Amino acid sequence: MRSGSRLLLLALLLSACTQEVAPPPMVEVVVADVALEPYQPKSVYVGRLQARDDVAIQARVSGYLVSRDFREGQLVEEGDILYRLDASEFDAALAKAKADLAAAQASQANALRNYKRGQELLPKGAISESEMDDLTAKKLDADARIESAWAQMKSAEVNLSYTTIIAPITGRIGRSIASVGDLVGPNTGNLTTLVSIDPIEALFTVSEAAYIAAMKSRMSQEPDISALRDVEVTLELTNGLEYPEVGRIDYFSNRVDQETGTLEARAAIPNPHSILVPGQYVKVILQDTNLLEGLFVPQAAVQADQQGSFVLVVDSNSTVQRHNVELDQRIDFMVRVVKGVEEGERVIVRGLQQVRPGMVVKVRELTAQAPAQEQE
Repeated sequence: MRSGSRLLLLALLLSACTQEVAPPPMVEVVVADVALEPYQPKSVYVGRLQARDDVAIQARVSGYLVSRDFREGQLVEEGDILYRLDASEFDAALAKAKADLAAAQASQANALRNYKRGQELLPKGAISESEMDDLTAKKLDADARIESAWAQMKSAEVNLSYTTIIAPITGRIGRSIASVGDLVGPNTGNLTTLVSIDPIEALFTVSEAAYIAAMKSRMSQEPDISALRDVEVTLELTNGLEYPEVGRIDYFSNRVDQETGTLEARAAIPNPHSILVPGQYVKVILQDTNLLEGLFVPQAAVQADQQGSFVLVVDSNSTVQRHNVELDQRIDFMVRVVKGVEEGERVIVRGLQQVRPGMVVKVRELTAQAPAQEQE
């Protein structure tokens, strides 16, 4: 019995040694194709709002302030009266200028009559050449006095008009520095300020690198400033709300700032309801209305390490390969790849932690249903 048992045990051991070891199961990964898709370029910058017109209201003549005809902080229309100065002195100056003009006109009329009479008498020898010269000089002097009197009257009229200070633009007025009864004039500083509201301007800066990247696709084309009109500008307020009006870029600096390495840009934003005010900080969102084409991969396919961003690609032999990539903007769950992959290549979006370059894997295509869940 013992001998038979030993033989049976030996036979079982020999049989086990001759069986092949089963290979480990192949790792299954989910892949998605690199797709050539249309997109609209979009970029976001930090900007600050400023008024298109920011006017300092000052008195242009000296006088006592007799009225303030606005409420601080209100919207005023161009031509609205803001302040009135005591005009009595300027009324008197205008009356005197008008009287001086009348006297000059009378003097000119008399000098003109004498000049014409002299022209008639000179050929007859009734007056001498020197007397005629004197009549001519008096006429010329009377003509000059008329011009001076007209100028004095116009100056008096202008000064009188300056006693009523009106709004030069439509906008929102600020706090009044001067009060009724104050003596104000050209040297007393600002009485108040007035800023335009609609449209309002968003000022922001674009890095030199971003500018070069944006112009890279246009290198072979003639520069076209009007193409800026194809860029829509929207704003995001500090509370995260998107401002509903759409603006347009109306200015780009003609040079790069040497200290910051940026270009200054400006967009005009409609502000019909006065929601936006100068000084606000906002996010400026630029989006080109023209459709371009680019290569896109799911965001879940992108990884990063010390070498930079990369994706794992499964080739035609089901072998995993690493491709370093250069990325651009993200749109929803997709990211645009500028360099590193080709259209139709398969990138791994699920199972990334189980594979490494050089492994042979089992491939399952990403399903059309709920792609976001597949990428988690």
